[in-house]
Amino acid sequence: MRSFLRLFLLAIFILGVGYLGACAYNKDNTSESAQALNKYNILVKREARYVKIDNSNAKDKDGYGNYTYDLKGYDKDGHSHPTSFMGMGKLKQDHYLKLDTKGTYVYSYKEVFKKDIPSDVYTKLNL
Repeated sequence: MRSFLRLFLLAIFILGVGYLGACAYNKDNTSESAQALNKYNILVKREARYVKIDNSNAKDKDGYGNYTYDLKGYDKDGHSHPTSFMGMGKLKQDHYLKLDTKGTYVYSYKEVFKKDIPSDVYTKLNL
C-alpha cells in the first residue's frame, strides 16, 4: 500500500510538472493545440490586445469565407505578441481591433477607434 501511494504521488508530480512546462512553452505559440491549451493556462492572464488588420496576411483556410489572420498584437503596455484568430468574413483593411485574449487564445474581438487605443500601442501598430 505504501509503494502504491508513492507511485501515485510521483505520477501526480510528473503530470503537474509536465502541465506547467507545456503552459510555459505554449504561452506565445499560435498553433491550434497551443491556443486550446492557453484557454486553460494558469501562467497567463486574460488581457486585451490590439491589432491592425492587414488583409495580405488573411487566409481562407476552411473555404467558407472565414479568414484566419496571423498578425502582431500589442498589449496595453506595448509588448508585442504573435496573434492568430479567425474573422467572420474578410475584415476591413487598416482597421483596429481589440482582442479579448488569454495567451494566444482569442475569446472575441471588436473594432475600436484610434482614441480607444493607448498612444504607445497606436504608434507601434502604425510603424
